Amino acid sequence: MLLQCSNTLRRNVIRRTNSSRRPLLLLSAAQESVQNTVQLGSSDLHVSRLGLGSLQWGDTQQGYGSRFNEDQLKEVFNTAVAGGVNFFDTAEIYGYQSMKEGSSSEQILGRLANSSDDRLVLGTKFFTVPWTNVLIGGGFRLGRQAIIRALKASLERMGLEKIDLYQVHFPFPAYSQEVLAEGFAEAVDEGLVGAVGVCNYDVDQLRKFHSLMAARSIPVVSNQVKYNIFERKPEKTGLIQLCRDLKVTLVAHSPLQQGLLTGRSLEEGNDKATKDQMTVLKLLQFIGAVSGNRTVTQVALAYLMGKGAIPIPGAKSVEQVKDLIGALQFSLDENEIAVIDERLEAFKG
Repeated sequence: MLLQCSNTLRRNVIRRTNSSRRPLLLLSAAQESVQNTVQLGSSDLHVSRLGLGSLQWGDTQQGYGSRFNEDQLKEVFNTAVAGGVNFFDTAEIYGYQSMKEGSSSEQILGRLANSSDDRLVLGTKFFTVPWTNVLIGGGFRLGRQAIIRALKASLERMGLEKIDLYQVHFPFPAYSQEVLAEGFAEAVDEGLVGAVGVCNYDVDQLRKFHSLMAARSIPVVSNQVKYNIFERKPEKTGLIQLCRDLKVTLVAHSPLQQGLLTGRSLEEGNDKATKDQMTVLKLLQFIGAVSGNRTVTQVALAYLMGKGAIPIPGAKSVEQVKDLIGALQFSLDENEIAVIDERLEAFKG
């Protein structure tokens, strides 16, 4: 099967080369004129097709303070911005271990963003668990006013008067959709929030929350869910189609499946990867080779962008972020995406 896929791609590359009289490995016209930004849902926000997540920033359990620090993250941030990234995602709970020292994810991102001359789009999240105060302080969370208090605390940590994108971190029984809608609508009315999004919402949850916010004349512009080549639940459940129908942008967290979708998995081997997954990784490697020597990481991210999603991988080093932003410099055509899908369907990946 991999050989068949490779032959199909070779024919496609040769066909494009003959028609344009260009050397074999030069980028196609579609790849040379990649659109840099896309509209986030129906909002006025225009974000880079690739964002950057900051889940590990400030997290001592992930090596903050020992293996990496804020100076290194500043280099990561500046490299991302210079490479065309303007969309950065965080959450009040990320890196909470360093909050008292002023180095949680929100605090670090806020400092970096406020020192930048570029127009950036920043997003953070409301953690819906009532006892979140045990981790980050504040009062017990219940009701819409707790949403406003949490938002104002996030703004203070980030040094902002208004956040571009405020998101429900995940649905939780203690917070009904109605209460969340009331709280988020109040945040918009008070001018504290530019746009509203959700995270980890399934089809029914998104449809209901979208309806509640629409009744208040406020669009839901994004839904951040786990989505990558090996995690295709959003496709299978109809979530991607619903997002398209409702004009909600799908933001893909964990787009590299915790590092599985990288060249490192091929070079060093990965005992967590199945034989079928390794076959897919080799296919991505081949597609990258015929697309201008792109990496497995870049092809995996380009696949998601080709599906209309905005991937938000994380990065702790300049080397990592340089690899990530390379995905903004090309695109996969419909044939290449179809070949990957065909291989995935062969083993129901």
